Parts: sequence; structure tokens; C-alpha cells
Amino acid sequence: MTAWIRASLLAYAVACVSGQTCLPGQFECRRGECVSEESVCDFSEDCEDSSDEKHCEFYTRCNFEDGLCGLQTTRSDQIWTRGTCLTDPGPALDHKGNATGHYLYLHSDNGEAATAEISSPFFLPSESCRITFYHHIGLLDGALQLLTEDLLSGEDLQIWTETKPNADPLKTPWIRSSVTFRHSQEFRVVIRGLIFHSTDPGEVIAFDDLSFSQGCVLNAVGADLFPVRSSSQFDCSAGVCVDAERVCDFTPDCPQGEDEASCAAECDFETDSCGWHEFAPGDGFDWVRSSPVDVPTQYQYQAPPRDHSTNSSSGHFMFVLKNSNSFSQRALLHSPTFQQSGSNCTITFWHFNAGLSVGAANMYLRVKDMDTLTVLWRTLYHQGNQWLPVTVQIGRQTRPFYISVSKLSLGVYDGVSALDDITFQNCSLPKPMDECPTPDHFHCRRSRACVERLQLCDLVDDCGDGSDEENCSSELMCDFEEGLCSWTQDVEGDIFDWSRIQGPTPTPKTGPLKDHTWGTVDGHYLYIESSSPQEFKDTAVLISRAFKPTASESRDPVSPCVFRFHYHMLGEHIFRLAVYIRNRSGGRGQMLWVRYGEQGDLWHRKTLYLNSVRPFQILVEGTVGDDFTGDIAIDDLSFLGCEPYEGSLPSAESITPTPPPPSSSVPPHSCPLGQFACGSYGECVSQGQVCDFRLDCSDGSDEKDCVKEHCDFEDGDFCGWNLASPAPPVPIHAFRWQAGQGETIHHGEEFHRPYHDHTLGTLEGWYVYADSSNGGYGQTSALLTPPITATGPQCTMGFWYYMSGFTVGTLQVFIKSANATHEVWSETGNQGSRWMRGEVFIGIRHNFQVILRAKRGVSYMGDVVVDDVAFIDCSPPVFSDRSCRKDEFACANGHCIPQGNLCDFIDHCGDSSDENHYICKGFHGQCNFEFDICSWKQHKSDSVDWLIKTGRTPTLGTGPSTDHTLRNSLGHYLYLDSSFPQVSGDVARLSGLWFSHRSQDCKMMFYLHMSGDGCGTLSVYLTTKLSQALQLNISGHQGNYWIRHEVPLSSAEHFQVMFEGTVGRNSKGDICLDDITFSPGCLLKNNPLADFPPSPPTGSCPLGMLPCDNGSCYKPEQSCDFKDNCGDNSDEKDCGTSCSFEDGRCGWKSSPIDKFNWVLGTGSAQSIKPPHDHTLMNENGHFMYMAATPVGLKGDKAHLRSSVWRESSATCKLAFWYYISHKATGLIRLFLKTENELREVWMEQRRMFEWKRAEVPLRNLRNFELIFEAVRVIDVSGGAALDDLEFIDCARSVIHPGACPAATDFRCSNCDCIDSSLVCDNKADCADRSDELDCTGLAGACNFNMPEEQWELECRLQQDQNDDFDWQIGHGQVHQGTGPSSDHSLDGSGGYLYVNSALQREGDVARVTTQLEFPASVGVCHLRLWFYMFGSKRMGTLKVYTVGRNGVPLLMWAASGNHGRSWRYSNVVLSNPLPFRVTFEAVVGGDKWTDIAIDDLSFTPGCSIGAPVTSTPPTCDPESFQCVYLLECVPLSWRCDGEADCVDRSDEEGCESVTPGTVPPQTVCKDTQFRCSNGTCVPALLRCDSVPDCPDEEDEYGCPSIQCDNGELVCESTGGCVPCSRRCDHTSDCPPFNPDESSCDVCPFGYCLNRGICFVGNHGPVCICKSGWTGNRCHVEQKPATPTSSDVIPDTELVTVYTGVSIAVVLLAIAGGVTMLFFFQRKHSARDSSLIANMETDSSVCNQKEKFPDVRAKTRAKYYWSTFRTFPKPSISVYPWRDELEYAAKLFFSNPLYEETRSCEA
Repeated sequence: MTAWIRASLLAYAVACVSGQTCLPGQFECRRGECVSEESVCDFSEDCEDSSDEKHCEFYTRCNFEDGLCGLQTTRSDQIWTRGTCLTDPGPALDHKGNATGHYLYLHSDNGEAATAEISSPFFLPSESCRITFYHHIGLLDGALQLLTEDLLSGEDLQIWTETKPNADPLKTPWIRSSVTFRHSQEFRVVIRGLIFHSTDPGEVIAFDDLSFSQGCVLNAVGADLFPVRSSSQFDCSAGVCVDAERVCDFTPDCPQGEDEASCAAECDFETDSCGWHEFAPGDGFDWVRSSPVDVPTQYQYQAPPRDHSTNSSSGHFMFVLKNSNSFSQRALLHSPTFQQSGSNCTITFWHFNAGLSVGAANMYLRVKDMDTLTVLWRTLYHQGNQWLPVTVQIGRQTRPFYISVSKLSLGVYDGVSALDDITFQNCSLPKPMDECPTPDHFHCRRSRACVERLQLCDLVDDCGDGSDEENCSSELMCDFEEGLCSWTQDVEGDIFDWSRIQGPTPTPKTGPLKDHTWGTVDGHYLYIESSSPQEFKDTAVLISRAFKPTASESRDPVSPCVFRFHYHMLGEHIFRLAVYIRNRSGGRGQMLWVRYGEQGDLWHRKTLYLNSVRPFQILVEGTVGDDFTGDIAIDDLSFLGCEPYEGSLPSAESITPTPPPPSSSVPPHSCPLGQFACGSYGECVSQGQVCDFRLDCSDGSDEKDCVKEHCDFEDGDFCGWNLASPAPPVPIHAFRWQAGQGETIHHGEEFHRPYHDHTLGTLEGWYVYADSSNGGYGQTSALLTPPITATGPQCTMGFWYYMSGFTVGTLQVFIKSANATHEVWSETGNQGSRWMRGEVFIGIRHNFQVILRAKRGVSYMGDVVVDDVAFIDCSPPVFSDRSCRKDEFACANGHCIPQGNLCDFIDHCGDSSDENHYICKGFHGQCNFEFDICSWKQHKSDSVDWLIKTGRTPTLGTGPSTDHTLRNSLGHYLYLDSSFPQVSGDVARLSGLWFSHRSQDCKMMFYLHMSGDGCGTLSVYLTTKLSQALQLNISGHQGNYWIRHEVPLSSAEHFQVMFEGTVGRNSKGDICLDDITFSPGCLLKNNPLADFPPSPPTGSCPLGMLPCDNGSCYKPEQSCDFKDNCGDNSDEKDCGTSCSFEDGRCGWKSSPIDKFNWVLGTGSAQSIKPPHDHTLMNENGHFMYMAATPVGLKGDKAHLRSSVWRESSATCKLAFWYYISHKATGLIRLFLKTENELREVWMEQRRMFEWKRAEVPLRNLRNFELIFEAVRVIDVSGGAALDDLEFIDCARSVIHPGACPAATDFRCSNCDCIDSSLVCDNKADCADRSDELDCTGLAGACNFNMPEEQWELECRLQQDQNDDFDWQIGHGQVHQGTGPSSDHSLDGSGGYLYVNSALQREGDVARVTTQLEFPASVGVCHLRLWFYMFGSKRMGTLKVYTVGRNGVPLLMWAASGNHGRSWRYSNVVLSNPLPFRVTFEAVVGGDKWTDIAIDDLSFTPGCSIGAPVTSTPPTCDPESFQCVYLLECVPLSWRCDGEADCVDRSDEEGCESVTPGTVPPQTVCKDTQFRCSNGTCVPALLRCDSVPDCPDEEDEYGCPSIQCDNGELVCESTGGCVPCSRRCDHTSDCPPFNPDESSCDVCPFGYCLNRGICFVGNHGPVCICKSGWTGNRCHVEQKPATPTSSDVIPDTELVTVYTGVSIAVVLLAIAGGVTMLFFFQRKHSARDSSLIANMETDSSVCNQKEKFPDVRAKTRAKYYWSTFRTFPKPSISVYPWRDELEYAAKLFFSNPLYEETRSCEA
């Protein structure tokens, strides 16, 4: 079908013809007759030779066979229908007499009026435009009209109409009409059909075969007259002709490609059949072009429901139509004939072959002058109801050819067979070029095309003229047409031989159908036969001739030696094809290339570059797969640039190993110690900058030997990841990490690792995988990074993993720091056939390595695969001198971070200053679940509870390996357990704090982990008293890593957040939460009743008092203070007090989030519980215990906690009895929790047969809890029990008050202690009001009792110029219904500062800021203020900020809502890492009754100095170490000696395992000497002896920090001690310096220090030390003798108390003796550095050593200097579990900032 052809010529109608000229208005036929010009190109043959219809290129025509040809419908409701005679109403035949022909028609279904319009494209103005067409009008009342429509005006003009029905529709169904007209403007023709009335729906108005003459010129085209051309050429039109042999050669030679129009390289069959046609029509079994909607109903089952091109029922295709039956029918589809094809020519198409009896289909190649047909492709039987793609190689064909598709029916055909979207690709010959683009190209001699030089002499005609294959050596090429050429079969090293064959291999579904050289069945190739007798992994080897070395002076370096070959690997059980190079006559040599598995039904080309310094041969090895469908073929083997070698290769024995090249020396540098020498000479960077993901060297050499920031493993590059296990040499069949590609997959691996990598998504892309085909169950393989020096706060390692297979094992990620390795991520089991993302948050770390470990499953079915490992944002931050911007937080170390990173549980600053809890005071609701659920509450009405967990959740395949906060197995998180007994649909709910509706810019941040194929749903709701609204809904697997979520929150009512977790469909669906926080814009709801105790019953106690059980009353602050204020102890009963558990728990409470709880129980001799309690010693007595249970798992915890105790005395202890069953395994810990810390103070896990007593000193504490924790050490275990808890002497005594809880406390005149932040806060906290006596001179304090015009100056406050209105001074009642009636002073006569809401709008802001700038501080500066917020329910907000020098405000405190008709007190901790001012901000509420007032502002003295106010203790002398917490002094030589000499153990804290420093290069000196940096050589004996002998002390750099006994030597290589007996034994035990064999016969100069005497013994030099000194060199000050140890360690702070009591009671004559005996007993009962006194009789030191081998048997008494007596700071406020000193000391001090009226010392 010829579609719309644009033309505008008014000359010849035919080109390239000649003949006699007819009369004007006539056309001369080719045979000489003349016909009317109106008959030309009108779809009717008026010339006998039909020449009037031959050349119609200049006519615009349409026969509607392939569509509407560009005609356009003008209205969607007036459409002509394209019909066919077989299926639609109208004439039985089209105008050409074809029953399957198409036309356009209009009919009426219901007899009513109908209209249709269709228009042509626009034409240029014309003097003579002729339209010829054929029309049919049935028996109806209607009309057919032709109109012209003006382009500019849009006016219609009717030019023709017909209303009469056809006179004889049977004989003359179609009537020809011709209309000639003129038009002066651009126009188009409209064909309109009208039906006014019709009684028969089968009667239509139709037209067909529309033709516009050449006088009708489309407005887009102009053309010239056509000259007459030779008939031997192809007429391209537009005056161009080309040679006939260039037609259909896949190269368009005509300007518009007319020479390829009838043989298109791409055909979707939408417009025509592109020259594809049925070769043998008429037998009722033919290929037909159609679409589903056009196929007759009775044949619909023979066609696909949709085409492939458009995937619609209106799209076209070729399909086999069977409309009659005979025994043997054949449908044969022929393509157009193509002249030739290029070397890479392929044909791609889509086929549909479905049905029970559809049969087979074959595609053939027929080449001109060849008798044989070559099968290109075949399909057998039913292939599914779908379109399937096929690609077939045609290759270089030098003669004309065509493609045919054959379908045979043997009487029975039932199915669908169709083709669509046929495309010839890369079939054209290369284009000629004047010159080639690069020297690497060859200029073809005749075709003048350019091809790559690597295509020369490769047995393939790439030029198209054969010139690239001329002058080639036959010795270097083989197409196997005449045999094996110079190749030979291996006769020694393989099992069978390659076979030479033509056509297909004998086994179906494997091997090629044709060779590669000719692309036909006539060509030959080699293949391996995989059928019997061959067996799995049998090999066939083909060996080339020998070649000369590729590296020689005579060789042209521009012409490398290459080997080219083509291979074919088709079959389900294809295994391997490999190429080797060898330099000796036996064996395989080195593998150059390998390919595994099926590669498709294609010949593939491979080029290998060959390099060898010796003569070599190439071996091609084929390996048989695990079944008979594994044939592998090769063809067209060729060498280029290789020179034959006439000799023979040597045998293995005659080869002399080539010596390795000399190692290159390190370039000289002058970098100082501790710095790295860059590759660029003279450039140095710190060692701490090496391997930190930042290029600090200009040449990047500091990151050269490190792990790459991103690794895609392409080309098998491991990017710095090293195989750590298995250790080399790695066995061939070991389970190990290796690089792989999808194209190396062989049969059996299809479902175990991916075909496509993650990076490229291709078969050629690389990844690493642990091949489970090797190794055994449980074996592991690890990849390890080089040491990473430092990372930044956001550092994250992301990666993609693929774990598919029934028995796939485990992938784990570990972090290794020093000798500690912990798991941070894990995934186990089948995760499906997909790449999944894993992510590990690393954060700030130093000197660590990352490990990727794969663990093999129980069988080979499933590999662990990893790709695209990336370290994201891992470079450490760079210090900058710039000031932080207003949107940044200034860290204490000078870094600047975005404000959004504040208080998100990630250390972005690097010094944790952004996570300091004082800085984060404005972030309410923060919870990391490290011990409890903070302010969150479990719902009682749900199905299950949220639980706290550490490490991995119990079910494999779900849950995290670590929490998000600490990122290790010790960190806690909240989780919903989806395993038994939970069932799908169970719900757990958790609700948080109530927030004010005044909250603005409020959002909640949290981290979520939802991994596993059974994950349910997490929903986040915003709830109010009356409603709840869904804010976030997440379902299903989200990835095996923690994901941050932010939820904006706002409400017109007070609200809270509720988490709702729903259990999913199976146990692999744990939902985990961690690190929840709310932004500073979230303001807590004010509860007016929270400031008051619960109202007692009427008439019982006064307001503000609480009732006792006996009817008395007590103050709220008197509860939980260890004092019986009621007389019946009822004020203490719910506090968690002393308890025998005989009458209940005594206020000890279980944690609401533990999976298991402490249980109140009785004894049983038959279980793992204690056989009896401790109180009554029988089975009826009660105790608390953790029960063993079948569902209990290792790591389960149960907590028993007290209430918050207000304050304890200096003599306070907790004693209790505990039991750990010998039948099970449990562990008990005791924790002390204060506002700022949570510390373990006691622990026991030894099993026992009886109750044991423990006693823990608590001493002075304030606002603390005690928490007992029981832990299951192994699964199902338990058996830990507690009984008889007793607080001893914990109430503060007026007679012996002891020290205050904190060194900064203020001691009242009556000896009470109060926190220093309560002094001078306009509120008496001491009972004697002594804390408010002298309060003048406090910086920043203001009571606003001054004239209104002076308060800013006197109070040093300034109004904000950028707010909405100002604060002002008020006196008395300013407004009725809101605001205070008087100021806060006692007489109420003073002033206050307030905001007047009457004149403001809701949301208006007033700010006032201190002029005084306070120094930077964290947690030490307190603001005390009184505020008044009374009025309507729409009360606004009062906020306090610290504003740093960069202008960034940090919210410290906020209050909102109505706080009642009284002044309220607030003590606000102010913090900022920068010097700061304080801003008070008031936000107006919703009406005029929302005044806010403040009064009596004051700041603590710590605000002015930026540090806690304490007395300055004396310091130790330079030769001593000052203990950190107790301020005692010990000799400096005792620091980090492995023993705790300070009572607080601080002399052993912060000790490095290796002495820092870099050892200088060791040259020149002898083996038993050490070279100092100044070049001096010292004996190696002096290395690592804790005495610096080199000028810069470098002989002690890098030494292990361990203590060896006298005579032993520290060995740096082993980190241990060399015994004295192994010194000087002529055997080096300690490389590299061998100190054990140094100076064996001489004393080094100055060896013995402190007047020690040196002599040489059997094992080298020995020092005899003077009294008071010890050590190998008399360099350690001797410690006092060790006292006799005992099992009881009392609280030594009681010495002072008990000594005083004994003197008062015992006679003076024996007081001294009693006291001495008491001290003697105490001294002999002291046990070094123990926390607790366990009163047991096991005194076997050997047994203790066996149980605790890391505990040193020898203990040493503490040596205290007399200067300790001057140290006033008690240790209990820092380390409450440490033993105190054995000296009576002053346990408190008078704060010099506060005046005391009398002494309180006892």
C-alpha cells in the first residue's frame, strides 16, 4: 500500500519511460495505446499492460487496506468505519473485487439519522485538482458529499454530492466518480456521509480507492519535473536512479530510502506486510496479515488476542489462517529478497506459538544458487500463550537470499502461530569513507569502508569486498572447512577429542544449527559431544602450533599478538569453555579466559591479547556438563600479529624459574615521626589522615592502600578488601569469597546466584560471592578492610546483597577494633531472587576494620552474593576557622553542624556536644530505651506488649543485629515480637507524653527496623481526648537496616503520639523502634494539678499533705527519705525499701517492658529455685526469683526497681541475700541510677548451693534508684533469686551528718545539704532559711522593683527589635481575669515584667535578652525564675533560650497553658558550647486573658565562670599521679602498672595498650641494638623497659603496656613477657630487636637507677636495688607490704563513726585497745578493689584463679600520702560503689561563696 505521497509536479506522470505522445489530456500506455489522463492512477487498469497504474508516485492515494493513510476525522461522534467485505455490512467485494478488501462506510444501527466526516491533509492553492474515487450508496435515504474547507477562513464549499442509491448493487456495487475543481487558498477536502433514514442496518454509504491527481499538491512538498531514465536502474523519484543490485541491501541509497521501501529492515505490520508474503496461497492454510479485530469471528481462535507492537487488539501481525482442510497443507511465509548482508547481521522477531496441536515452525535461509536450505530457527509445539523474542544470526551473505518461515499441517491444526516486529539489525555493509578515523583502522580496497585492524584476517568479510581477508597467512587461520589446519588434538591431558561437523549437532536443543564462516549448513565447525560415552567434567583440548614470544626487540609494539575465535554454547547443561596459554609441552598452563553455562543460540566472538616472554601455545578446552544437552562449538580461529615458532616447547623439567624483579626502594623523604610520606616527594601528612576516605596527599597516595570508598567489583577488583579467611594457601575447593559474573553461571547455579550484577544489571557485570558448591556446613569466609584510621559522624556502609536458594547460609558484617570484634549486621536464609540493600551505620570511629563474613548453609543450594559496597559520608569533618551560620549548631570542638542534627542520638560533632543531655533539654520525650521506656506507656487494652531487647531478636531472618544508639549487641531497642505465642493481627500499642496544642513546628523523629517477609504494620497515630488521626503507616519488609522517619505533628487540642504495631503473617516480622525524640517545637502540656499532691479525703490532712496509714500526715518531700515520718513507715512502704518479701514486694516494682519478670515465689527442692527462702529458712518463706522457662532465651532480662530515693546518708548500705542455682545458669546485677548516670555497682554469676550475703555501700546520694537485673546466661536457664533486702543506716543523721552528696552542695546552718543551684533563688530551701541570707552581687539577678524606665538598664536586659511587641513593667493587678495581682515579693509591693495580651494578636512574640554574656558552659549554669501564667484556657507560651554568639537559639525550657493563680518557680539549667546570652520569649495566646509575667530572675555563680563552683584542692607534686575522683596522690611509677593503687582505680583508667609514638627506621645498628632517632645505638635490652634511654624517649614507643615480674622482659612482638630463664639462652625469643639476647655479658651504662648496683648473672645483667625501689632497673618505687586478705570488705567510711561510738561507751582504759583491735581486724579484712562483701567461706586462692584466671592473685595495700587529709571532695558523688579511705577525713567543705554561721563537724 502506498500511503500519502507528497508531490506538487504538474508534468510527467511517469518517469524513466519513453514512447509515442498521445493527444493532450491523454496518457500513452507502455504498449502504445492512449487512455484518458483521468484514468491514470485511479486503481483501475485501463491500459492492457496496466502501465497506467505502474508509476503513481506523484498521486496522493489510499485504498484503505492498511489504514486511513493520513485522512483525519474532524469530530469524534462522526466517524467513518473502516470495514472489510467478509465481516462488515456493505458490498460483498471491494472495488478491486477482493472479498478481504477494505473500505470506509457509514450505517445506522437503529434507522435513525447518522453523519460521518473525514478530511484530507491541506493542499496548496490549485488551478486543477482532480479527485477520483469509488462509492456505494445502499437502499436508504441519504447522501454522499465532497466539500472543500478553506485553511484561513474555515469556510466549507460543496463541490460534489450524490443521493441516489446504486442502480444495480449486485452487478455494479461500486460507481466511479471524478471531480475536478480549483481553489485560490490552501484547502483540504472533506468527505461527508449523511443517512437521513434507513430501515435496514445492512445498508450503507461507502467509498473506496481515493486518488488525488498531481495537480493536488500537499502544502509541505515541492518538486521538480522528472527526467527520463534508463529502465535498468531503480527509480528513486525526485530525479534519482540507482543500480538495481543496490536495492534491498539494507542500505538506503535513494534520498528518501525508496530502494529499501519494499524490503524494510524493520516491520511491525501496522501499515503493510513490508514485502513478506504467503508463497503458496490458495490451499486454505496461509500466512495472512491482520489484526484481532479484523479476523472473522469463526477464526478468532487462530489469532493472538493482541499484537506485540501495540499490545492491543487493533495492532497487526502475520498469522497462519486455516479456513479449509486437507491432509497436507503448508503455510510458507517468504521475506523479500535481499541482495547481501554484513558480517554482524541478525534478525530479531517475536513469535506466538500456542495450542495443543499447533505443531512446529521452522525458519530457513535460502541463498541464491545454493541447493540446500539452512535451518535458522525452529520452535516445537506449545510455547505458552505469549509473545516470545528470538534473535537469529545471518552473518555475511554475499549473494541474494531470503528468509522463509514454514508451517505444516497434517490434517490437524489447532492453535495460534504468528509473527510480529521483525527487525534486521547490523545487516548493512560499512559505509565508504574518504579516510579512516584512526590508524587502528584498515581502509578497504574496493568498498573504501573502514574496519578495525583487529578484524583483519579473521575469516570474516567485514569490508564487504573481501579485501580485509586478502594476503593472510593460512597458518594463522582455520575455519575447519578443510580439516584442523595447524591445530592438533591433545593426546595426553584430556579425555576425548573435538569433533568436526556440518549443520546441526546430533542432539536437539544443544549446539549450533550452522557454522559461523558461511552461516549455512554447508560450513564446518568443531564441537564437543556431551552425550554418552562422555561424562560430567570430561575435557577435550585443542592445541595450536607454537608461537614466538610476544615481548622482543624485533616486534612491532603497535601490532600486538591476538587470538580471535567464535564460540557457541547452547544447552541446559553447558558447563565450561576455557582458553589457556602454556610455555611448556605438558599441562594446561595459565588460564586466559573462561565462560560458563548457556550463552544462547548465537555465535559469540572473543578476542584475547597474548603476552609471553617465552614461546607459547594456545589451548582451547571444552568441558562436558552434567547431561547430554551440553554441546559446545568453536569456529573461525585466527591469530593476528603472532609469529610462528618452528621449535618445540621445552618440557616442565627444563624450565628455569625467572628470578623476581628487584623490589623498588621507598623514595627518600624527610617526614618527621608520626607522619606519612606522600608519593610526591617532600609532602607529609599525619598518620591519622591515612585511610580516612579523604585525599590529603595531593597525589592521593594516603588512600592508595586503603579500602575504596565505593566498590562495584568490576573486572574482579576487590578494591582493597582482603580475603582474611580461609587463610592462604587457599584450597581449591574451599568455601571462600571470589569475584564472579552472571555469564560464568553454569547449569545447577541458576537459582543460587544472580545472572545480573547490581551495578550494571548485566551478565558481564561483576560481584563477589561465596560459592556454596565448595566447603561444608558452617564453614566461613571473611573479607577484611585494611585498617581505617577515622570516619565522620554520618559514616554509613551501604551494600547490596543477594541470597537466594533453599539452603543459603548467613551474611554478617562485623566491626573490629583492636582485639574486639562485634557483629553489627546479619541476614540469614533465603531472601528471594532479588538484590536487597543492607546498611550499617558506622558513625565516628577510629582505627578499626570492617569484616564481611559469609557462612555456608547446610548444602550447596544458595550462594551469598554482595555488590556495590560503599562507604557513604565517611570522611572525618575538617576543622574550619569560620563562624557557624545561624542555621548551624556550634560544637564544643569548633565544628559546625546543621541544626537538624541536634539531639538525634548520633554524634555529629565528634565530641558528643550535640548529644549532651543539657543541650538537649528542649527536646522532650527523648528515649533510647537503654534501660527502660522513659515516659512511654504500654496500653492495657491491646493484645501484646512492646519489649526491650539487646542484640538480635530470637527469630532468624528478622530484626537487627544491634540497636541504633550504641550500634553494638549491648545496646537496647524496643521491639514487637512476631513469633509464638503471638498470632497474625495481634496489636501492641505504646503512648507517649501529652503535648500542648500550642506546639509549633513540632515533629517526632525515630528509627525503625522492619525486615523479614512476615512483617506486619507499624502505624503512628496522633491522639487527643476525643479522636485519633493516622500520621504514618508502614507495612511489609523495609530493609535490614535502621531507617530514620520524621512525623510532623500539629493539633488544635492537646495531643499525644501512639505507636501501634500489628503482627504480620509469620514469625519473620519483628518491628523494632529506637531513638525517639521530639523537636523543640513540641511543648509539653501543662498539668495544673502536677504541682500539687493528690487531694486527700475531706477532713483528713491539710492541703499539701499526704495521709499515713495510721491517720497521721506527712509532707510529699518526706516520702522515700529513709525516715519513718508517719510512725508506721507507711510513707516509705511503696519506695522499694527493706523487705523480706513475706508480705509482698515492699514497693519493689517490675519493669513494664521485660519479657519476663522477677517472680514472688517459695522454695522447692525439686526445681532450680532455691530449696527454701532465707528469712524463714523453709519452703513456705518467700523470695524474688527469675524462673527458668522453655521459652526463655539467652540474654533475657528481668528488672526489679525501687522508687526514687530522695537522699541517703554517708553511712548508707544495702545488704541482701542472693542465690544462683547450681542446676542452672543465671546472673544478677545491681545498678544505681541517678539523673545523669546509670552504673553497675555489683554483679555475681557463680553458681552456689546456699544463700550468700552481699553488702553494697551507697553513701551520700540524692534522687537515685536501685535496680536489680537478672539475666539468662544460656537458653531456658534461670534460678537467680533475692531475699532479705535491708537498707542500713541510710537516714541522714543530725548528730553525724557526714558529707553532702555532692562536693558543690551548700550546707545549711542546721547541717542539712541542698543543691547549690537552690541558693539565693528567692525560695528558702534550708529549714533555717540560711540559703537566702546573703544574696547580693549575683550577676544578672533582677527583681524588677524599680521605675519602669530604668529596668532595662538596671537589670541589664534589652528588648528584641525584631519581635512583634515589648515586655513591660507591671505593678499589682493590671488586667482582671489574667496576670498576677502582685509581684513575687513577700509584701507584693514590687514590680514584675509581663506581656500585655489585650492589644496583641494570637501568636505575637515578645522577646527580652540579657545584655550580660555568660561564658560557654554545659550543665553548670542555672537560671532561677518565677513566672505567672493564669487566665483563659487559650494561654500562650513562655520559653527560655540560650543564644550563642552565632545567633543560634537553643531552647532550654518552655511552659504553656494555664498554671493557676499563683507564682510558679522554675530552675532552668542553661547550656551552650559558645558564650551566650539568655532570651525570654513570650507567645501570646488566643485571647486577651493570656498575660504572661516573670519575676525574681537570678543566675547561679557557675554561670559567671562557666564551671562548677568548688573549692580548689591542692595538687600532687610532679613525681606523683593525682587520682581523678578521690584527689589522693600515688607515685607516678604506679600509673598503668596493672594494679589499682588509687581507691577510685583512676590510675589504671585510660591506659593505652601500646605506648604511642612511631619507631624510627632501624638501620646501621646491630641485631641486638636499637637505633634512636639521633643515630645513637643502644642495647636492645633497654627497649620497652619503661625507662626512656633515647633522647626523645623513642625506645619506649610502640611498647605493650603490660607489667612483667622482676627479671622478665617485655616482648613487643608477642605482647607478653619473656621469662628470666629464657634470657641469654642463645635463642632469640623476642624479635625484632631480640632484647633477651642483648648485653648478656656486660652491664649497659647507667643500667641500674636510684643507686642500684649492677652485676652480670647467668641470664644477663641484674640490679640490686636500694631500699624502697624495685624493678629490673630499680626504677619503680616499692609499694607497702600486702596485708593478709579476708573475705569480708566493710565500708571503711564507718571507721570514724564507730570509733566515736566506741570511745563514748567503752571505758577509757581499754578504749585504745579496743580501737586498735578494731583497726587490726579491719585492715586484715580488706580486700583490694572489691565492690562488695560476699560473706562466704571459700578462701581457696587456687579455686579463685581457676574460675577467674584474669584476676591477679597478689594484692597490694594502698599507699596514701598524708596530703590526702587536705582533700575535701568525697568520692561518693562520682563513684558511689568505691571503698573509702581508712583515714578519718573531713568529708565536706564550706563553699567559700556561701557564708556559714556555724560548724557542722561532729
